[in-house]
Amino acid sequence: MQQLFKAVKSILISLLIIPILIINCYAIEDAIVAVVNNELLTLKDLKNYILSTQASLVTEGIPEEKIKAIMDELQNNGLNKLIEDKLILSRANDIGLEVQDKLVNERIKAIKLKYESEQQFFDALIKNGTNITELKNKYRDQFKIQFVIEHEVKAKIYVNPQEVTDFYQNNKELFQKKQRVLLESIYIAYSNNKTAAQAKANEALGNIKSGKDFLETAKIYSDSPSLGEIEKGQLMPSIEDIIFNMEVGEVSSPVEVDTGIYIFKIAKIIEPKIAPLVEVKDKIYNYVYQNKLSENFRTWLEELKKDAYIEIKK
Repeated sequence: MQQLFKAVKSILISLLIIPILIINCYAIEDAIVAVVNNELLTLKDLKNYILSTQASLVTEGIPEEKIKAIMDELQNNGLNKLIEDKLILSRANDIGLEVQDKLVNERIKAIKLKYESEQQFFDALIKNGTNITELKNKYRDQFKIQFVIEHEVKAKIYVNPQEVTDFYQNNKELFQKKQRVLLESIYIAYSNNKTAAQAKANEALGNIKSGKDFLETAKIYSDSPSLGEIEKGQLMPSIEDIIFNMEVGEVSSPVEVDTGIYIFKIAKIIEPKIAPLVEVKDKIYNYVYQNKLSENFRTWLEELKKDAYIEIKK
């Protein structure tokens, strides 16, 4: 009888404790972590923000390494990123930016195409802790952020052609082109018979040494096109040690690699030189533009923060 009393008492205590634990759990999630203008951000908001970001990245098929880098950053700086997004979205709403449902639906449709079936797509959403409504809301916010940045930051960036020229003149060492060779090559694959490949390579080399044209011989024996123009650092060191020590017109002995055998001929040696402006101006433009974009975006974002009420709870 005493044992029965103890068991009943234990069950009653458990029934009393469980609701308390549940209430505490909800209380923790509802804890306010920040105030942005007139909006309260809770721990649950932060968790949902991080989880929805991960879910959208996974659903889109973003490479795992990139997802990991983004999520590591959010784990360390998620609250600040959430606050910044809230400020940007608030600015988008202030100037009346709207996102058409068509844009969101087209984005969803494009992602669905990456899956074998619609059911597989929905299964992926569930697996990653989200649903189609939450995903659409995430994309709608992303579009708003994209549009307001384009409207208020990107549209005001201008790169003067003189800036491109000045950058080139002041940083010519960045455009030093390495020594290159124009390479004619014959490649003979092992194809599960290394001995036969070696015999074929020796036969091809013998024909070349007897006076037959290299390129004509390549048409008969080679399993792949010539490698063409090669810059130092593009091939295996063992191969570069050979080709960058050859003279113009010189033909190499057979060079064995993991998958087959090469025979090389140097058609031309191109000495190191500074790339002309016309070759690199687009790269310089993009570099200068991206630097301005990054700087102007940070300045714009700091202005939004300055004009807002932000309180981060400790």
